[in-house]
Amino acid sequence: MSSAPVSLASRLAIAGAALAMLAASVDLALAQSSVTVYPRSKIDRGPPPDFQTYPLWERIFGFGGMIYPDYVSPDNGAKHPAQLAYLTGGGEGNLVFAAATVDRLCQMEQAPEITVLDPPAGGKLSFDLGHFTATRPDGGSHYCLGRQVEGWRVTYRGRPPRGGTSATLRVAYPHKGLSYTHVVAIPAR
Repeated sequence: MSSAPVSLASRLAIAGAALAMLAASVDLALAQSSVTVYPRSKIDRGPPPDFQTYPLWERIFGFGGMIYPDYVSPDNGAKHPAQLAYLTGGGEGNLVFAAATVDRLCQMEQAPEITVLDPPAGGKLSFDLGHFTATRPDGGSHYCLGRQVEGWRVTYRGRPPRGGTSATLRVAYPHKGLSYTHVVAIPAR
């Protein structure tokens, strides 16, 4: 019996098949784990504010004005210590939950990370960045409560069971280094 040497092409084919099997098992493991939504790297904040939103006096002498620059992202240095607000909202229509980190001007800071720990029955959750009304604080300043802020919005698509359903979400705030678990009720329609 003589053994023929294995060609380079055969070795590459075997290695490729092994890598494909490994990638499939990693994809399967990721599909079975929870979903985590991370912030986007660049966000278009839209047109600059008008004079009703950001008056001339404030643009010149106020926080983020000509005297104290950095309007888009106020500095966290010695001049102005950080006063961030960690806010949640939602509960209207398909919008079941929302979370945001905002600065003293109610502008979005670093977006929180949302992890689905327990998905709802009868439908699925989808995520997008957008505006919502801040109704509850998770910590920090309460200044922006009741205002429109920008952050992650969680919507429910599908038909909930008769008695309604719920989803468990973990919201992590990177600036704060803490996370909170929220059980979001989704009523029957």
